[in-house]
Amino acid sequence: MKSKQNCEELEQKIHELEQEIRQFCSTENQYRSLVDSTSDSLYLVDNQCRYIFMNKNHIDRLRLPREKLINHFYSEFHNSEQSDDFARKIKDVIATGQSLQDEHQSSQKDGYFLRTYSPVHESGENSQITAVAIVSKDITERRRMEEELKKSEEKHRLLIDNSTEAILIIRDAFITFANRKAEQLLGLNQEEIKRVALKDMVIEEDRDMFINRQQSTVSGEIFHNAYSFRIINMSGKTIWVESNIVPLQWEGKPATLNLMHDITRQRKTETRLFQTQKMESIGTLAGGIAHDFNNLLMGIQGHASLALLRIDPSDPNYEHLKTIETLVMNGADLTRQLLGFARGGKYEVNSLDINALIYKTSETIGRTKKEIRIHRKLADNLWTVDADQKQIEQVLLNLLVNAWQAMPGGGDLYLETANYILDESRTKPYDIKNGQYVKISVTDTGIGMDEKTTERIFEPFFTTKEMGRGTGLGLASVYGIIKNHNGFINVYSEKGQGTTFNIYLPFSARHSANGKNGVFHDIPKGTETILLVDDEPLILDVGREILHTLGYEVITAPSGLSALDIYRQQEKRKINLVILDMVMPEMSGSQVFDELKKIDPDVKVLLSSGYSLNGNASKIIERGCSGFIQKPFSLYDISRQLRCILDRQ
Repeated sequence: MKSKQNCEELEQKIHELEQEIRQFCSTENQYRSLVDSTSDSLYLVDNQCRYIFMNKNHIDRLRLPREKLINHFYSEFHNSEQSDDFARKIKDVIATGQSLQDEHQSSQKDGYFLRTYSPVHESGENSQITAVAIVSKDITERRRMEEELKKSEEKHRLLIDNSTEAILIIRDAFITFANRKAEQLLGLNQEEIKRVALKDMVIEEDRDMFINRQQSTVSGEIFHNAYSFRIINMSGKTIWVESNIVPLQWEGKPATLNLMHDITRQRKTETRLFQTQKMESIGTLAGGIAHDFNNLLMGIQGHASLALLRIDPSDPNYEHLKTIETLVMNGADLTRQLLGFARGGKYEVNSLDINALIYKTSETIGRTKKEIRIHRKLADNLWTVDADQKQIEQVLLNLLVNAWQAMPGGGDLYLETANYILDESRTKPYDIKNGQYVKISVTDTGIGMDEKTTERIFEPFFTTKEMGRGTGLGLASVYGIIKNHNGFINVYSEKGQGTTFNIYLPFSARHSANGKNGVFHDIPKGTETILLVDDEPLILDVGREILHTLGYEVITAPSGLSALDIYRQQEKRKINLVILDMVMPEMSGSQVFDELKKIDPDVKVLLSSGYSLNGNASKIIERGCSGFIQKPFSLYDISRQLRCILDRQ
């Protein structure tokens, strides 16, 4: 009975054991299914790097049956480099009990995997580590996307860094991003840029506008037009920039994208063109004033000369009249400077050796201003130029005296000449032709000028000197003389760094100089008949008296039309010479001259004008006019001119 009971208990236990085994198998199958269903590779290795377990995904990856993998070493399926690296990591995990990760490429080089190594304890957390579990995740697609993103970012970086525009992102007033062009523009490297508030580099006059644009854009007010402002970069250079500004979110905060490019050269060209136009307008005004003033001086000069002829030198009024005559000449010198600025004309144009003139002029300055050291670098085989020697000498003297005054404590003066071939990009801003030019540079080491002064330096009556120490016409006449010689002048200066004036005069193919008229010391007189033509009654009155005093018969005409009528009515041989005013209403001196030539091809005409020998007068001379005299002229001047023309065969 007892034996039967024992058998039943045994059967019961066997049944329960079978159920546990089936349940265990079922659970194991569930775990196996779960492990095999994951897309990751799962496997266990012992401390010898021998496989003791792996899921289906890893078996499929190694492409071998399970029996050829389990209890085989990792090194059997991987190269030595991979095996050594794997062994080191297994050793580290077992030694430290800490998990770790790595990325590696598969043996077949067909993918990348992220592996996580975790310690497996015998039982319980603090027991001995018997194995290491590895979860290997396929990250091939992620790596591919990362590589593509990296390439895309590199392309965009190349585009941004090679952009001709400076690209900056400004957030909270500071620069958070800048491309290579921005670094060059600001004169800063990447580390320095991130510590800079761009507003601090904007010049004071433009700073409020810049800050307002930044704040308005961030707050949502979008500007569709570009705006310009000036910055001073780290090298101290003032740069004009044009900027387009766009709002954006940068790293979660409102910011502005700024696209800027350097327009300094464009601005300078515009300034030069504007300056040229302004100087032309002022020159026209100055020329008109000088012309009218010379007519007034002519009246004073004429009456003073006549009075001096009729008064005894012992008379108390004699010296007063001489003083008046001297003052008239001073006034004429002043208007001559005005006319020089107003492109009033070249008097005696010859082929000129610039080097010789510079040497002579600088020697004169050097003897009197011994506190300055003069350095000359004059080019060999310098081209000749067609120029009025006296006017170019006046230009050089003005520049040299200015340089001396800019160096009150002494300094160095550098004079240099060179041959230059200028293309259109250099000559266009000055409205002259490209070609061969002689360059003259005058550089001092003096106090220099700021930008505002430099922009106005050639304007008439503009001066930085104290009241009474200058008229402000010196550099204005320099500008006009060089312009009238079809050249141009520019100036470069910085406060405390000295000044350089560069003059460019066009090359002349001529190499011979014209002779000069002889000098008369006595007052030559005559008995011929002269027709005096002028629209100013004052000039007609004083001119008639001067000519009568010199012995001539005088007929006057107040206009061009009346002069032509008189000339036609008189017998041709009776009027020996016509003194013709250049500027008259209704009919100009040029038109009158042409009509006179039609009446009498051999007519002798002396042009007279309050202007200098300008372009129009020069053209009349070329058409056969006998000579030119500028008002105000003295009795001595007119007497010599008349005899030169009338005695000419």
